[in-house]
Amino acid sequence: MSIQRVEVGERGLVASKNIRKGEKLLFVPPALVITEDSEWTCPEAAAILKKNSVPDWPLLATYLISEASFMKSSRWSNYISALPRQPYSLLYWSQAELDRYLEASQIRERAVDRINNVIGTYNDLRLRIFSKHPDLFPEELFNIESFKWSFGILFSRLVRLPSMDGRVALVPWADMLNHSCDVDTFLDYDNLSKGIVFTTDRPYQPGEQVFISYGKKSNGELLLSYGFVPREGANPCDSVELSVSLKKSDKSYKEKLELLKKYGLSGSQCFPIQITGWPLELMAYAYLAVSPSSMRAQFEEMAAAASNKTTIKKDSRYPEIEEQALQFILDSCESSISKYNNFLQASGSLDLDVTSPKQLNRRLFLKQLAVDLCTSERRILFRTQYILRRRLRDMRAGELRALKIFDGLRNLFQ
Repeated sequence: MSIQRVEVGERGLVASKNIRKGEKLLFVPPALVITEDSEWTCPEAAAILKKNSVPDWPLLATYLISEASFMKSSRWSNYISALPRQPYSLLYWSQAELDRYLEASQIRERAVDRINNVIGTYNDLRLRIFSKHPDLFPEELFNIESFKWSFGILFSRLVRLPSMDGRVALVPWADMLNHSCDVDTFLDYDNLSKGIVFTTDRPYQPGEQVFISYGKKSNGELLLSYGFVPREGANPCDSVELSVSLKKSDKSYKEKLELLKKYGLSGSQCFPIQITGWPLELMAYAYLAVSPSSMRAQFEEMAAAASNKTTIKKDSRYPEIEEQALQFILDSCESSISKYNNFLQASGSLDLDVTSPKQLNRRLFLKQLAVDLCTSERRILFRTQYILRRRLRDMRAGELRALKIFDGLRNLFQ
């Protein structure tokens, strides 16, 4: 295989000969993999970080910056020089860009949280370590911009190796492999060959790009970490986060909220919806949200079932409030659809005031990513809306038929 410019992913690995299904490719020995135990060009910096028990992610982020600063002196110079200087993750979107383009999607909140976590991690390292050792960690090298770069690299290229107890690592050159939603193979440590490999799950012809899977991720998650959105309908793992909330006007609001907090949830909660349906946890939350005070004895059971941190039975049904629960989900779904509609309708007129070609190109690129994401997420919501409306219609039609039968029997015996 060779690294070439490709249609999907700019650069990728392309087959130079016929590759059979089941072949093990890209043998990378552990010595050529970057982990938290890798040797530093500056061992003094490594010793200080490890003395302070810095976790693997910030340790590796600092390692990348340190090795990049040594340029040709670093054993990783060729690899680091080939890395993008501005990874396409949402870490590089400004707050204004996130607000402008992702206002309809819940992935915006996750992006904000991730950016804040990176900033918080950097500030912690700066206060505890960098400021006390400026000779080893000069601010002109170890700053928030360089940390956004290194964390962007980690989010988009770090792999977790199942056969090595889930250890995280950067696998130079193997991370040039691009993602395909149609592929199930992934990088892992092979105990037999004692190296990092991946096993093809399909044959490839010469000239075809070879893909791996980055994991079962939604389009939003792929945009968040990798900076791309698969085409609409191409990702079977796609999902959209639906936000639902307790009503503060509910007489039992405080009691329900306390129970949700007990199980790690909040008064406003997001649940993933896929094209195939919604999780049992969402239904449990909906039951709790619409349940009257007379069902107080079931509140805790509902709250526990709404959490993914419990093993309690989650498929409990409450027929007396099922219609209200489905209507609650439908209302939340339609509220979310309205936000997507507003953004997509307005997207055509966004950025018409920008005159700088460079700035315009960036904004058009970000806007297209946002449009692609919102279109795919709205598609799932439309499907959910259809299913909910149909189920509610059938329930109400059944209730009407039952009422007519009851009235008929009552008239018969009068």
